[in-house]
Amino acid sequence: MLDEDVTQVKTLIGVPALAPAPARGDLALGKVLCKQGKLTEAELSEALRQQGEQGGRLGDLLVRTGILEEGDVLRALSELLDMPVMNDLKPEECDTDLALKVPINFARQHRLIPIRRTEAGVELALSDPLEVHALDDVARAVGGELLPILVPSAKIIEAINKVYARQEGGVELGGEKNEDEEYGESEELTDILDLTDEAPIIRWVNSLMFQAVKERASDIHIEPREKELIVRYRIDGNLQEIKSANRNYSNSILSRVKIMAGLNIAEKRLPQDGRIRRKIAGKDIDMRVATAPGINGERITIRLLDRSSVLHDLADIGFGEDHLTVINELIHRPHGIVLVTGPTGSGKTTTLYACLAKINTPDLNILTVEDPVEYQLEGITQVPINSKIELTFASVLRSYLRHDPDVIMVGEIRDGETASMAIQASLTGHLVFSTVHTNDAAGAITRLVDMGIEPFLVASSLVGLLAQRLVRRLCPDCRELYTPTHEELEKLGIDAKAFFSGNLRVPPLRSKYTPPPKGQIYKARDGGCPRCAKHGYLGRMGIYELLLIDNEVRQLALKNADSNTIKQAAIKHQGMRTLRDDGAAKVLVGVTTIEEVMMVTAEDKQ
Repeated sequence: MLDEDVTQVKTLIGVPALAPAPARGDLALGKVLCKQGKLTEAELSEALRQQGEQGGRLGDLLVRTGILEEGDVLRALSELLDMPVMNDLKPEECDTDLALKVPINFARQHRLIPIRRTEAGVELALSDPLEVHALDDVARAVGGELLPILVPSAKIIEAINKVYARQEGGVELGGEKNEDEEYGESEELTDILDLTDEAPIIRWVNSLMFQAVKERASDIHIEPREKELIVRYRIDGNLQEIKSANRNYSNSILSRVKIMAGLNIAEKRLPQDGRIRRKIAGKDIDMRVATAPGINGERITIRLLDRSSVLHDLADIGFGEDHLTVINELIHRPHGIVLVTGPTGSGKTTTLYACLAKINTPDLNILTVEDPVEYQLEGITQVPINSKIELTFASVLRSYLRHDPDVIMVGEIRDGETASMAIQASLTGHLVFSTVHTNDAAGAITRLVDMGIEPFLVASSLVGLLAQRLVRRLCPDCRELYTPTHEELEKLGIDAKAFFSGNLRVPPLRSKYTPPPKGQIYKARDGGCPRCAKHGYLGRMGIYELLLIDNEVRQLALKNADSNTIKQAAIKHQGMRTLRDDGAAKVLVGVTTIEEVMMVTAEDKQ
């Protein structure tokens, strides 16, 4: 009976196909999965029952309910229909002109994309070969026989986003021509790649945002100059000039961004703040927009926040094994304050989110107050502050104490009132996470005292202080080995003799990077490679300085000691690694460079 089902389904998906696939195709798929040991007969019966109630494909239902992985279904379909399986699909291998013969909405809906035309026919990546009507439409669109290849749907969607982004639609405004797919705007968050708008200014502005997301930019700077409008992206912490436009288009471009952000386009003398939310290439992106008047006109800065980003694990963002052990203990304490310090853009919020994700369980009541809420955390109440209606950090904190919280996260302690409320919360049995702007961990103690908090309250409430900076990670594909000089090692605080002899102790770090051989370290290759867009670096990671509030530090805090005295005591009694020490450790394991660490750390005074 199985052979008859297989023969029938193979006939039904013959290309071009002219008849719909019956439910027997799903039954045949289920039997193959049972034969492969992926399903039991009972599980198949239950899945078919649910399919009868809910409709849809059997394979989709099995994946959606978590019974099987998509790869299991594709392998079964491969055996059933005698089709090849390809686990990866590289967008650069897809023929753009051929792909564009299929509308992007259709391609996304049916999870398919033409790859290339061969003598035998057109290779087509797809994840559901039983959609015979769709195959028939594609065959007519591309004009030839189809050669279906089974590919995971996520890989197909990724290829669609990148291939259709190469579609013509760039706009020339007296500067660089952009070749990215254009956007549209929709309050219902329809993906911008699915929409078009023929207005050149709209297309030009939208292309800025699309390109920024594609290149992993964190900020877009739109800056009017005397003769032109310059656009710069901040990628991995570094500003890079991307394109320019004729000065005559400046007002139109700035007005377009202000309209998208809901700002007053007539007000050009005062700073304004707004927000844009768009779906770009399948991702929900929040954009915080800030304007500022200047001599050559208003400038606009747009910060991009990917709402669909996966939260990082603490190990993924750069914590060494020893730091992980201590941090894990701190975030599971019943009460106290854990402060993360560092300048703007040093990854403090990312670290706090990673801590919350680690302890986020149904038995804890976790509340946050942020400016703004950058990522939505399932199961956690998050409140964005709004100064216009006097919804401040302090007022929300005061209210939170009546909501029986276990853990409270305060986006930033900016003033004495917020600091006082945070300390009150910690002293009444709550664990509080927050950030403060200081150069190192010890500086947080003196900063709180400067805000008017009594030293005995600071000493009794704080449990841990974490300073951090971000350094760029070396591109794993093109990093190069070299032998450092004694002078370079000494600047970083590395014992040259121990380094070259191989006797240097390096704190363990979970990393996929292969450590360098004895007596060598890695550097960025000049000109990089295609994977890192020729920068030599790919992404960023943290370097950390973790200070525990032990009896020694607590006594110094009570005496109102300066931050350097506290820091030296922590180094002596706790063995605390400074920011530069931790950066040096990451250089030694091959994930960053001496130049990166030197750039973001100051030499520690002894």
